[in-house]
Amino acid sequence: MKNKLLILFLFVATTVYAESITIKQKSGNETIFELSTNPVITFIGEDMVVTNDFTTISLPLDDIDSYVVGETLSVIQEVTNNPQIRDGHVVFKGLKKGGTGFIYSLDGKTIGKYSPDSNGIIDINMRSLSKGTYVISTPNSNIKYINR
Repeated sequence: MKNKLLILFLFVATTVYAESITIKQKSGNETIFELSTNPVITFIGEDMVVTNDFTTISLPLDDIDSYVVGETLSVIQEVTNNPQIRDGHVVFKGLKKGGTGFIYSLDGKTIGKYSPDSNGIIDINMRSLSKGTYVISTPNSNIKYINR
């Protein structure tokens, strides 16, 4: 239950200045919910259910790759803060000074706090963490990371 509250908290905490919620599945499919359509996120069993004024979708939590709460892109823009994952490291680029990143366990505990270097990069060594599922949050994105 705590992990579901954490995920819900991350959605709610980051929607203050947002226009939409984009949910990206591991298959590459993306679903965008404009906040003006009143999306409501609930958790039933191991699924995240999103209902708005027009539709309802249910996605298994294991199928969700990441979600972003922010502005809807109407033109193609370079996204520089999406993470690169390689050799047990998760690297975020293009972060502004003061843009803190956090790692949370699924029971809601803060595992780590990271600040970008002078080049706007946060490099998180996930090998130092035990096996499990984590939520990594930066000012512009949140991802779920499974450490195997």
